[in-house]
Amino acid sequence: MLLIYLIMACLYDSLFIPLAIMLSIPFALFGAYLFIIPMESMGVGANVYVQTGIIMMIGLVAKTAILITEFAVQKRKEGMSIMDAAIGACQDRLRPILMTVLTMILGMLPLAVGSGAGAVGNRSLALAVIGGMTIGTIALLFVTPAFYMVFQKVHERLTPDFDEVKSESASQV
Repeated sequence: MLLIYLIMACLYDSLFIPLAIMLSIPFALFGAYLFIIPMESMGVGANVYVQTGIIMMIGLVAKTAILITEFAVQKRKEGMSIMDAAIGACQDRLRPILMTVLTMILGMLPLAVGSGAGAVGNRSLALAVIGGMTIGTIALLFVTPAFYMVFQKVHERLTPDFDEVKSESASQV
């Protein structure tokens, strides 16, 4: 986790903006376990299949959060306000996000309802991914922009703008 955080901190030149991405992932984990826990009486529990599904789901949710944040950063650099940049990023990415999520959920449905050899393992994997992607995406569309707005404001308050620092140093020479 620390390595991923440091890589994203380098990518965004900020210690705060990567937190917007990393703090959106627990919502997907909550969704995965929300779908798995009631099914434990039917043999579907937190097993290696669930863990595999969670790793896959975290990758997709993190990718989506990164894209929303990246678009918001670009819009902010274009001169938009923090709120307009966050909302604009979600509007721009809404259709691709929904297409990716629906594809993943519809691809997991045959595993969730299938029967036969290995059905319990397939069902575990599918329910974890379906729950995590559903709850995670709904939360992601609201939570990631909110986190971005908070952390971008903190970043801008604590970090002087490079152009302002450059112009101040040039005027002192």
